[in-house]
Amino acid sequence: MENKITVNEESHQFEMQTPEGLALIAYEMDSNVMNIMHTEVPEAMEGQGIASDLAKFALDYARENQMKVKNYCRFVQVFLHRHPEYQDLIVKP
Repeated sequence: MENKITVNEESHQFEMQTPEGLALIAYEMDSNVMNIMHTEVPEAMEGQGIASDLAKFALDYARENQMKVKNYCRFVQVFLHRHPEYQDLIVKP
């Protein structure tokens, strides 16, 4: 399965369509700071790396667009712990 992630600026979400429905990371913008709010993956698709793919995409997107990140999502917190290469993007909430 190819995991195509899109940016839905109108809904403030990074989205991936899965066979079981939409997976997403919701965010809010505050100037040049992306506030990552939460991650949703259809229950039947959990454990397949979809949330990690979304987190990586969101953080790479922030870096490419010279944004900082405030994280409020427990899943992304775990991802950040496992991927210290993104720590330079993080500002404490």
